[in-house]
Amino acid sequence: MSRFKDIWREPLFHFLLIGALLFLVFDVSQDDDSTAPNRILVDSGQLAQFVARFERTRLRPPTAEELAGLIEGYIREEVYYREALAMGLDQDDPVVRQRLGLKLDFLLDDLAAEEVPDDELLTAYMQRNPDKFRDESQHSFVQVYFNPDKHQDLAAELKKVLTRLEDGAPPETQGDRMLVGQAYEMAGQSEIARVFGDSFAEQLVELQPGGWVGPLNSGYGVHLVKVTAREDERFPALEEIRGEVQREYMAERRQELKDATYQKLREGYEIIVESAATPQATQ
Repeated sequence: MSRFKDIWREPLFHFLLIGALLFLVFDVSQDDDSTAPNRILVDSGQLAQFVARFERTRLRPPTAEELAGLIEGYIREEVYYREALAMGLDQDDPVVRQRLGLKLDFLLDDLAAEEVPDDELLTAYMQRNPDKFRDESQHSFVQVYFNPDKHQDLAAELKKVLTRLEDGAPPETQGDRMLVGQAYEMAGQSEIARVFGDSFAEQLVELQPGGWVGPLNSGYGVHLVKVTAREDERFPALEEIRGEVQREYMAERRQELKDATYQKLREGYEIIVESAATPQATQ
């Protein structure tokens, strides 16, 4: 019984059920004269929709003349649609094919949107995808840059400057000039990596606040670094980022639904892919 309940809650099951009902209704309706190919029925439900749409945009009900215009517009669209189908204009048209595919895609999005994940589902999703929601460590630091091409004995220069910095020399008076900043306040590892490269960021995040250390290598050259503050990475509680987690979860569920529906529908087709002739190489 519990397995049946799980299946019943599955959006893919809802989609397939709706599809089956639509095919059934379509099949039964073929025997109804009201849906004959040469008959267009504008029923009371459609009239109510015309009026409702008009009122939403114009903030008033349509006049009799305006309603007649809405009805005639619908009839014109239906006539053109049926004639286009009869002429086969829907076939071998890439634009039509893409729009029909998009319409089905939107339908699947709507079905997935009906799911409202509870805290248990969202918590489990967070635990399966920690890198999406983890707050990375934050670091405040100062760096002094050295261009290796400008120093014949770089190791000796680094040692001398390190001694000056430890004795209190201002960092801005040491090292070589560079385009990026010298001091950073609570920068995350990803931001540090964007500026200095992954290698530098990986070395720096291992450092604790304290004195000057180095050298650290980057894409620019080498650096002496002093970390002044840091906040370790943390995994926030669901209550702090519920909206973000739900958006990510629903995006993944929509894609899963689309993929599962496609595979299910694909099983109903015989797929034949003919091998193309291999062109002869030119001499």
